[in-house]
Amino acid sequence: MDFVNFLISIVILGVAIQFGELWIVLGAAAILIVASKDIKASVLYIITIGSLYFINSTGLKEYWLFALLGLIVLGYLMGLGNDAQPADPYAGLLGGDMGGMGM
Repeated sequence: MDFVNFLISIVILGVAIQFGELWIVLGAAAILIVASKDIKASVLYIITIGSLYFINSTGLKEYWLFALLGLIVLGYLMGLGNDAQPADPYAGLLGGDMGGMGM
């Protein structure tokens, strides 16, 4: 999962929680958890929803920004978006290391 996608989904879930639209939160969370390819992202979404509901229900709405920043740091520490990329992504298409021009 890409880190930017995680940030966008946190904002969408936070806005839906602030407006009190439970069906949007449940629908978006279900789609995000099913669409995530790794277990770290699913766990992070569950932590996100739980923490945002906790902040909204206890009256700590002025600390919403700090919770958002904490979730961003948690996502970074869990390693979201650190997909190992090959040195040359087109090497397999062109025949290997020499690009299909090896002698």
